[in-house]
Amino acid sequence: MFKNPEKILAFTIVLAILLNPILVTEGSHILGIFNYYAYSHFKVFYPLLRRLAEEGHQVTVVTHIKALDKIKPHNYTELLLTGGLTTNVVTFKDIFPRRSLFNIFKDADYMHHEGLSHCELLYKSGHVDTILKSHEQQPFDLVITEYMNSDCQLGIPYLLQVPVVGLSSCVLMPYHFDRIALPDFPSYVQSKLVGFPEELNCYERLLNFLQTKLVNYIYRYRTHSDDRKVINKYLNVDFDIEDYAKRSTSLILVNQHYTLHGNKPLTSQLIEIGGIHIDERALNAKLPDEIEKFLENVPAEGVLFFSWGSMVRSSSMPSEKVQTIVKVLERQPFNIIWKWETDEVPTKSKKFLFVKWAPQLSLICHPKVKLFWGHGGLLGTTENIYCGKPLIITPLYGDQSVNAYAVQNRGVGSILFFDDINEKSLETTLKEVRRESYAENAAVLSHLFRNRDMKPLDRAVWWVEHLLQENGKIAHKLLQTKAVKLNWFVYYSLDSVSIILIGLALFIFIVRAILRRLCGLFKGGKQSGKVKTK
Repeated sequence: MFKNPEKILAFTIVLAILLNPILVTEGSHILGIFNYYAYSHFKVFYPLLRRLAEEGHQVTVVTHIKALDKIKPHNYTELLLTGGLTTNVVTFKDIFPRRSLFNIFKDADYMHHEGLSHCELLYKSGHVDTILKSHEQQPFDLVITEYMNSDCQLGIPYLLQVPVVGLSSCVLMPYHFDRIALPDFPSYVQSKLVGFPEELNCYERLLNFLQTKLVNYIYRYRTHSDDRKVINKYLNVDFDIEDYAKRSTSLILVNQHYTLHGNKPLTSQLIEIGGIHIDERALNAKLPDEIEKFLENVPAEGVLFFSWGSMVRSSSMPSEKVQTIVKVLERQPFNIIWKWETDEVPTKSKKFLFVKWAPQLSLICHPKVKLFWGHGGLLGTTENIYCGKPLIITPLYGDQSVNAYAVQNRGVGSILFFDDINEKSLETTLKEVRRESYAENAAVLSHLFRNRDMKPLDRAVWWVEHLLQENGKIAHKLLQTKAVKLNWFVYYSLDSVSIILIGLALFIFIVRAILRRLCGLFKGGKQSGKVKTK
């Protein structure tokens, strides 16, 4: 029929498409809104956005951070925000490692002001007009956004009239439980803002309860009030954000897994995607030459990898702490790879390699890396659980305390608070985590973390596409729970308990009244039956 091979190939492709209608399904139009600046957070979200684009969906993303691939997917459109740093923004003056009630409220206040500034950046960017014009030409089907320290971005899906999928890069904030009527039991479910050993004692339960409820109320009445003002200022609409969040949220995808954070109450609206950012292809990537060369000549005891993430400059640590750490590590039988951000390094010892950047996952998983010293950031902690290495954690802020205690509670690592770092404490901690039991526990936890029914990225994509299918609106409606409409008194069945207690009290009162009456009659009968004698 065709003499030209190119025409034959084209005809074959067209015929295959016509015979297989599955291949020509039209992608949906998804809007991602990520106005929080943290690079580490976006590393959790980007794999989902990238995969959705690769699956044929048109994905438009408002973000501070460019696509993390050298070549971004064809269907991936960026609307970049400016005005905020994304790395090395936390100084050692900003850290709140000890989770007292005062520090928790201080942390919450910081996040409130931070969220408010990001709201202003979002609405001043001009991207909202671009989104609305695009929606008129080709309507969006779904909004995916981060649930963190503000809800001002919900003004956009409110105008678009589309459902929302929330993403959390850490365990849920206290004020997001009510959004999907997720059971919240401060008696054993630790909040993101705390961090305690298991099981909680009386004081820890009280602190967990107080901060959970108080932070929730402050967010609802303070943050939502400011969010509402921002939305009204820029979009000229006014609505109850709390109520809308409950009605519009189809799902929350949360970066947690039971192996690290324990068995917690789940509903069909909360999907665990712990480890979604872990790309196993990175394990086969070649390490930088200087790291490869350093690893070739390490002793049998291997290497300690020391990194406190992208938000903290470990090179800005007070010099006395640095010198203490160097002095102790120089006496150890292993070598050290240390993430350090400046050219000036604290020691010239050949036991140390200072790097400004390292491929964290592939380095932690390297067989010659025996220990990891992190700050309890969930990405590094999760990668370490995946690789199965013992670790030291020095929590500095945010959710790092709860992650640190999760590690310590599972016997795979030990906490060393920043203020407690001295020669003796560091020597003791290093000796502790090098015990054989830590390596054994880490290997078991790694196996459990990896061995799942579905990879976290596949799970996240499935649930998003479940909402985008032909019957997605019905799925959204069915996922909604009537519990979100109940006030706390009814939600905890206190109305029923009150009726039972009142009924029981009334029954006891009546029984006592009857018994008193019978006793009175009995006494009266005995007295009237007596015969008077002289």
